[in-house]
Amino acid sequence: MDITRKLYWLMHAGITCFCNESPTTLCVISNTSIAKDDATPATAQATTLASQAKTLDELNIEKQNFQLSSLRKTAAHTLLGTGPLTPKLMCILDMPDNDSDRTGAPLTGAQAIQIQKMMNAIHLDMGTDVYLTYLSPWRTPGNRPLTSAESALFIPFLSQEIHLVRPEIILLFGSGTSNALLNLSSLSKARGKWHMWDNIPTRVTLSISMLKTTTLRRQAWMDLQEVEKKLSTP
Repeated sequence: MDITRKLYWLMHAGITCFCNESPTTLCVISNTSIAKDDATPATAQATTLASQAKTLDELNIEKQNFQLSSLRKTAAHTLLGTGPLTPKLMCILDMPDNDSDRTGAPLTGAQAIQIQKMMNAIHLDMGTDVYLTYLSPWRTPGNRPLTSAESALFIPFLSQEIHLVRPEIILLFGSGTSNALLNLSSLSKARGKWHMWDNIPTRVTLSISMLKTTTLRRQAWMDLQEVEKKLSTP
């Protein structure tokens, strides 16, 4: 088989890029690194649509109408962010849980109860102090982790949402969100320190699904205490 036929076969098999020994070039979209291999025409369109949204309402309309993710076909509802503008804290989860996907409400079920307890513990009111949103507005089948390509598709919308909400502090739940916004896939490396996302102090904590043992809940409590301390510092 000559090289032309080989390339033709590979293209029709869906193979469009090859691994090599050189580092992967990164392109930056709204302060967030996205691997070049993930910068598909779909992510380019997502970036264009997100950047055109000048208000949160406009951004939400673009999210609801976005057709280039297969996840919207398997999820029951599109979950959008909720809360006040310029909040003290913006909580970002990787995706809605089963209860929120089933009801279409972002603050329902076990996930919501846990977040409510966490915010109460640091004296924040969910109605006036906290804005909650997701990296992906759609739940994945079986609650599997988002792929890198799926995350790349949603990063432009989330980045623009952060710019429009303008929180004092960002709290990222789990490795999916820390990898998407901070390029840090290891929770052990991401937690325990402050990061900056576009000049906004950002902290990483455990995902809600991990908070099933006393030890892990204690670790999350340490993260929350640092958030409370930062908020109380003039």
